[in-house]
Amino acid sequence: MKLPFIPEDAPFTGDQKSWLAGFLAGMQSAKTMTGSQVGTAANTASSTAPLVNILYGTQTGNAEGLAMDAAATAKAQGFQAIVQGLDDVSIEAFAAMRRVIITIATYGEGEMPDNAGLFWESIYSSDMPKLPDMQFGVLALGDSGYDDFCQAGKLLDVRLEQLGAQRLVDRLDCDVDFEDVAEEWINKTIPLANDGQAVAPVDKPTPAVVKSIWNRKNPYPATLAVNHLLSGELSGKEIRHYEFDLGDSGLVYDTGDALNVMPVNDDKLVAKIIERLLVSGDTILEDQEKSLTELLTFQYEIATPSRKLIAAVETQAKDEMFSHVVKNGDKEALADFLWGKDTLDLLNLNSDIYFSASEFLALLKPLQHRAYSISSSPNKHPGSVHLTVASVRWNDNGRDHLGVCSTFLADRIAKNGKAGVFISPNKAFRIPSNDDAPMIMVGPGTGVAPFRAFLEERQIRGAKGQNWLFFGDQTRASDFIYEQELIEMQAAGVLTRLDLAFSRDQKEKVYVQNKMHEHGAELYQWLENGGYFYVCGDATRMAKDVDQALCDIIAAQGSLSSDKAKEYVNNLKREKRYLRDVY
Repeated sequence: MKLPFIPEDAPFTGDQKSWLAGFLAGMQSAKTMTGSQVGTAANTASSTAPLVNILYGTQTGNAEGLAMDAAATAKAQGFQAIVQGLDDVSIEAFAAMRRVIITIATYGEGEMPDNAGLFWESIYSSDMPKLPDMQFGVLALGDSGYDDFCQAGKLLDVRLEQLGAQRLVDRLDCDVDFEDVAEEWINKTIPLANDGQAVAPVDKPTPAVVKSIWNRKNPYPATLAVNHLLSGELSGKEIRHYEFDLGDSGLVYDTGDALNVMPVNDDKLVAKIIERLLVSGDTILEDQEKSLTELLTFQYEIATPSRKLIAAVETQAKDEMFSHVVKNGDKEALADFLWGKDTLDLLNLNSDIYFSASEFLALLKPLQHRAYSISSSPNKHPGSVHLTVASVRWNDNGRDHLGVCSTFLADRIAKNGKAGVFISPNKAFRIPSNDDAPMIMVGPGTGVAPFRAFLEERQIRGAKGQNWLFFGDQTRASDFIYEQELIEMQAAGVLTRLDLAFSRDQKEKVYVQNKMHEHGAELYQWLENGGYFYVCGDATRMAKDVDQALCDIIAAQGSLSSDKAKEYVNNLKREKRYLRDVY
């Protein structure tokens, strides 16, 4: 078994018993599909219907949505279904489960999603009891564009087998187009969980949740009402504020949710690729109804090279360095080689590289939506949804390169033009239900987006809880986005504290984690007073640095060892008081 990746924000504590003690005995308040409250997942049901436990690990809500779909299917077939997030399940309750279905997404480079980190630590521990009476199935979500495709699901599947559990069905690894194959797997798997018990199908189950008709396959054509530049003229970035009119769509969202935008590819890049393929853009290929230009504009990913395209190009490129890093599986070297290169750059590695139009399309991935944290409160801006997006642009080898969706929004939608959108709920990133609870928010750059929404929502609610924002970027003069709004919120008492970190305004660079350390004593006191800690932004560096700073502050201010400080942080996670929206 490959050594699993353990996120830095969820390290082993070395004290499994302490971890178990931190959990409530049995399950926390779990919900069935009808919303009724249940006790522990292992309870013997009062009904004679067989019980299936459906657990999910999610970062953006997709795996949770599939868990709810699986529960609806189970109920329709006469089962009892209990749905829970993985970190809401105690190990005692999990060990007592008999029929388990797990839907789990892989986050980042093969990492467990945030709401599965502690669960994974626990079942991977040597203290984990064997599970000889459990039968399970794993439905894994991922993106084949990453090396560790569906790694979280693969790790769980192997670990449960090591613990003696038996598979109901083989694991399914789903790529970005997961809906149809996932539905088929769910329909095949649920009947296997009956353990020989009689199951009485329900003809017309009452759905617990009415799904929106607007989704990835059927996005709503929303009108772009506002496209406003936020960053200053001297900024090294281009950050824009967008407002979409939701019209009569019926789309609803909550603070913390994401808006998904279906982009359209840059027509100049499309034309250059078609020219490189030595065909006409009007060409209609066999089994296709649209022209090659239409397909490359609206249906295929032509900016980021797919893994299949990379492998196919390598065989023709006659580039010694490229071949070396591809054939030796050196991920870091390959990433360095591909840095800044798009599909056209790969085709141009060698003038002899040739693919027919049909061969080329077969090497591409479908064009996917891009998810952006919503930066507005629906109660302050009814019928409208706001985004805060940095436009991605760079020049390589004398040719301009454009971020697919960020420049689609910035350049290719005219005012009052339309873009296909849909909502992704993110129930794991919400403001406290208790309006008196303190909030600490760390969101540099565009990471401030959801916190603008949080503050607007608390202002509308008249919430009395204190709010503290750590914000930063390169320079105050050019990169202090939403400056006027934040200052007004501070003057109105909505924003209790605002700490700023502009890295290039002084000789020594200062970041948000430095500001956290500077005010560590007060930050710790806010946590001790029941404060919620939120992080939004870059997962690769910023979020890890912030997590380390948080652990260090807690250790220093609480006079705790490193292990005890990490356990304190883990308890914040268990209590849903340390929440992240990172990418």
